[in-house]
Amino acid sequence: MTKLIDVPTTSGSDRESSAGRHPFLDKEGQKIQGLFDEIAPRYDRLNRLFSFSIDLWWRRRAVRSLRTRPGDRVLDACCGTGDLAMALLEQAPEAEVIGSDFSLPMLQAGNSKFLTTRSPALVRADTLHLPFDDCTFDGAMVAFGMRNVVDLDAGLRELRRILKPGGRLMILEFTEMQNRWIRPFSTFYQSQLLPRLGNRLSGSQVKAYSYLDESVRDWPDAERLAEKIRSAPLHAVRHHTLFPGNVAVHEAVRG
Repeated sequence: MTKLIDVPTTSGSDRESSAGRHPFLDKEGQKIQGLFDEIAPRYDRLNRLFSFSIDLWWRRRAVRSLRTRPGDRVLDACCGTGDLAMALLEQAPEAEVIGSDFSLPMLQAGNSKFLTTRSPALVRADTLHLPFDDCTFDGAMVAFGMRNVVDLDAGLRELRRILKPGGRLMILEFTEMQNRWIRPFSTFYQSQLLPRLGNRLSGSQVKAYSYLDESVRDWPDAERLAEKIRSAPLHAVRHHTLFPGNVAVHEAVRG
């Protein structure tokens, strides 16, 4: 079992959200952290259920874009329970992988899965204030986590800061369904069925899965996200979607 390091997180003040939106979409204070703390015990099982386990395949495909070599240091930011870190270590067992997340219960849930010597180190840390020196990592990656960061632009700049020159960034996130035939069914599933089932099965008192659905709809489309990544500034930015067309992989390089 891997070592888990607790670095205190920082957060801003709370404020009221706009009418008609989930109250946590302001993404301030410790609200989002508390939301993930609450659903951590059932998070992996519900991910497998609601994605029909395709989320594991998405991660395995996405980590290829880092082109990780033996000895590389890679950060899995907003790592949750560490599924992305595990996917990378399956493909690059000689890499050194560190996972960071602001939710201690999520890290603890992940820690219980790491029973081999080839496991990531886990650090409790805010992605806006990573406890690493400049130019520390050969690669950085995020799966389904950047949309929960309080300040996306600042988060991208922080990830750039910890990358070495030539280091690669990969972001795996939901995007608008590209297949127009599947889109109506995908929209109904994501906006109606999944939040109701998720809130009920997770036992969430704050309707976490309603927030997760709305955060996807609030998220910039693939080209807008690419522009934000270029503004970090990062270079060689490109993106592509994965089957069935509702997730995108963004790749970039620090100059």
